[in-house]
Amino acid sequence: KWLREAELKHGRVCMLAVVGLIAPEFFRLGGPYYDAINPVEAVSKVPAVAWAQILGTIGGIEYFSNSGKMTMADMFTDSARVPGNTGFDPLKMKGAASADLQLKELKNGRLAML
Repeated sequence: KWLREAELKHGRVCMLAVVGLIAPEFFRLGGPYYDAINPVEAVSKVPAVAWAQILGTIGGIEYFSNSGKMTMADMFTDSARVPGNTGFDPLKMKGAASADLQLKELKNGRLAML
């Protein structure tokens, strides 16, 4: 369960990262932080305080989405917990999440991780 949870979470993040790499080719934002095309160059333009805010927000989301259970030993103490189900379903697709859709998400996540 732990490995499937990690695979789904990393796959979802990588799918968003692929969108983040492609979108700047078509859409531009103004300002001194957005004029770099090279991702390595763009990272160095962001101030350290902004990085602290980003990492703190990500850490808070991780902590509260897992109810404070962050380790392999305590994350799946509830046997009914399904890997990848964090309770966040804004499109109400929980009933429509068939095995086929779950397999598609898994395969697209694996492709994005490459």
